[in-house]
This record gives sequence, structure tokens and C-alpha cells, in this order.
Amino acid sequence: MSAIGTGPGPAASTEAEAIPSGASPLPPSILVIDDEPHLLRYFEYNLRSLGYSVRTGRSLADLTARLEEEAFAVLLLDLMLPDGEALDHLPRLIERYPDLSVVLVSAHGTIPKAVHAIQLGAVNFIQKPVGPEALEGVLANAVQIWRLRRENENLRRQLEVVPEFYAMVGPSDAMQEVFRMIRSVAATLSPVLITGESGTGKELVARAVHACGPRARHPFIAINCAAIPRDLLESEMFGHEKGAFTGAIEQRRGCFERAHRGTLFLDEIAEMDLGLQVKLLRVIEEPSFFRIGGTEQVTVNVRVIAATNRDPLEMVRQGRFREDLYYRLSVLPIHLPPLRERREDIAPLARRFLREVARENAKSFETIELDALRTLEAHPWTGNVRELRNVIEQAVVLHRGPTLTREMLPDRIRAPRSEPASRPVGSATGGPEESAAPLSPTTLKPFWQIERDELQRALDICRGNVQEVARRMEISPATLYRKIEKYGLVK
Repeated sequence: MSAIGTGPGPAASTEAEAIPSGASPLPPSILVIDDEPHLLRYFEYNLRSLGYSVRTGRSLADLTARLEEEAFAVLLLDLMLPDGEALDHLPRLIERYPDLSVVLVSAHGTIPKAVHAIQLGAVNFIQKPVGPEALEGVLANAVQIWRLRRENENLRRQLEVVPEFYAMVGPSDAMQEVFRMIRSVAATLSPVLITGESGTGKELVARAVHACGPRARHPFIAINCAAIPRDLLESEMFGHEKGAFTGAIEQRRGCFERAHRGTLFLDEIAEMDLGLQVKLLRVIEEPSFFRIGGTEQVTVNVRVIAATNRDPLEMVRQGRFREDLYYRLSVLPIHLPPLRERREDIAPLARRFLREVARENAKSFETIELDALRTLEAHPWTGNVRELRNVIEQAVVLHRGPTLTREMLPDRIRAPRSEPASRPVGSATGGPEESAAPLSPTTLKPFWQIERDELQRALDICRGNVQEVARRMEISPATLYRKIEKYGLVK
């Protein structure tokens, strides 16, 4: 039997969060699980007289249900219940609800069981019958432990201001505005749509929104809609029952179920099939669904964050993205500007990456010379922050420190950008200098060779991202894959 779930449980609010200014403190909530009705009444009467808020249950199933519904400070848990022994479920209970103070109660208490309970994470073990004075002392101690755990958690989160943005560095006004938006939308439960070019850090923003919000201690599940074949994406999202289709040898929970009470991040949402977009919209509006091949309705509580490197409104105009889904997802939009539009972020990002990569590769790099920084700041960075980190990593791995110099940067970064040597014959913008280089039969190339070279160049620029190349060159990913195979291109 699996009475206790596997994901992290609800975080109890701190008094500062829960109590309005000038209001009286809310009483700590106590959950009592015991299969004897007269003992439940005894505990409830005495705990309420001590000023606690009390809920009760009579089984491990009741325990699971109560913990799903509400956050508690203390759990008074009978050792033996009709559907199992509490000690068997205590490790998972402590793991899922780390703030909860668990006090085991038993009419058959022994020293070995008490010691074992404490070792598993319980804060106390008491034997029935429990007198009012003893109960008051045990509860006061358990509540104090709960408060200390909450204070420690608050302190930890206060000290993790930078990690909440997952190492995103951005002194520029544009990124400071992004950080402000993250703080604002994190406190809500509405869907978020993150837009921006490939490599700008959309998943990092999604993780930051999750980490700064009330679901931080619950799962963050990420799925790339462009990386999964369309016929498998529905199963990945909603799960399937055993025998639902060929190869479904067992029941599988989808991403929505795994993200219950947490956040589901749907990257490259614009690549999702229109038919699946309809199902996604329905789940966002009415958070329930059926697994593939299933007849039992599954209800979830999930915050959806989506991201795309395309213009979603243009996709709507093209009929490739549902307008109703777009407006449902973009309740709280966040746009990530490309790196070339916030060049003041390049130097601090480069220094941070230098420290990280040097540490990871046991290199002695400490600084970047001024010429190298100026070269980095002059580069267009079509791959954005991801490309910048790759360049720094390549330089660190191939050279020795302590200073990263301009000569250590890849040739493509150091080489000045040049315009094409000639334009097509009859170009309206061609001047004397442009037409000065005469064309000859030897300068002409077969069309297939031009196509091959341009596709390879595009793959290099986009760092092998086939979806991005297809978008920029305005061809379908399927066509691009065929040409990659045909020409033997390197991704």
C-alpha cells in the first residue's frame, strides 16, 4: 500500500505571511490520526482548549487526504492503524513534509520502537493514555520545532536571492525589468508565456518563477514540445494506461500528474500539434483529463509556464497556433531580450562563465583582458547567452590561464564581420565597388553546393538546433532533416 505520496507537500505559511498587520497570530494546526473515536474526541477537546486548530482522521488514507488539503504544524499519529503501521510510512512522510513535527502515539509503546521512531525523523513518541499536562508539554515542544524549521527555511530562501534567478546575470535595465517581472508573476498562479530567441535563458526564467513562488517546494517538470514526436507527446503529457497502445506495457503518469501542485514548463509550445493544443487548453481551463486508454478522470493542480522562440501572434495569424490558447497562456507575458540588445551584460556574464568553467575543468583562469571583453561585446551573438558560454568554455578548455586573452577566442569571434564580395547581377543597391569584382565561370557554384554550404553555415550559427535553423530559413524541420542526411551535414 502506498498511503503517502512521493512529491513534496504543501509548505505551511509563516506567521509573517499568514497574519495581516495588527491581527492576532493564527493558531498552529494540529492533525490527529487515531482509529479510536473516543481518543479523537479527547485529543480534539484538549488541543482546542490549548488554543490549537485541530483536524482528525482514522486511517493512513485519511492522513494522506488531510495532508493534501491543508498544511499542519504537528501530526499526532497512532502507531497502529487499520490500513497499516505508521512506522512503515514515516520515512516518506518526513521526506515529503520536512517541516511537519511528527509525534507517534501508541498503546503498545516500547523503548526500541520509540528509538526507531526518533531515528526515522519523529520529534517524539508518547504512550497512551496521555494526560493533559503531558500532552501540553509534548505539543509545545513539537510546535517550537516546527517554528524553528520554518524560520530556517525562510532564512535559507532569504540568503538564496541570486540562486532564485539560477545564476542569471543582468545589470542592464532590460534584464532588471525581467527580474522585476519574475518577482511579480511568481506570487500569482496564472499561466506565464516566456518569449525570446534561442539561448536567451527561457527555462532559467521559468525555474526562477517557480522558485520564487508558493509552489517552490513542489515539482518543476520541464518538457520540450519540439523534441518529442507528435504521436508520443500526448502520452508524455497526459500519461497512458497499460495496453493503451502497442508498447504500453504498464501504466505511466504523464507530466501533468508528475507536476501536481507544482509547475509544468512547456518549452517550444508553438511546435505543438493543433489537436493537442485543444486538449492542453481544456486542461488549463478545467484541470482534469483522462490518461490515454483510461476511463478514470485525473484531477491535478498545476501551474503552466510556456515558452517559445517564435512570434506567437504571427503563428496565430498563420493558423499554426490557436488564438484562444495564446490568450490563455499569455496572461503574464515575459519577454527575454537578445544578448545583442543588452551588451552591458556581456562582460559580467563572461566573467561568471569563466569562473564556473575554470572550476569545472580545474583550470587557473581568473580574469579576462580588456581586448577580449571588447571583442566579445562587439560580436552579434545569434546564439545569445548559450553561445557566449560555449565560447568561454572552448577558450578555457583549449588554453591555460590565468588570463583569458583575445587570441584565445575562436576565430569566428575574432574575425571582423565582412559583407559579401559581390551581389547578384542587376542588384538595385549595387554600387561601383560592388560590381568591380567580375564574375567568371570559375566563380559560379552549382546550386546544390550553395545550398549545402548555406545549410552547414546555418547549423554552425544555430549550434545544431534544427528547429531554429528551419525557422530562420523558412523550411520545414522534416525537409531540413532530409537535406542534412543527403549532404552529410554536421549538427
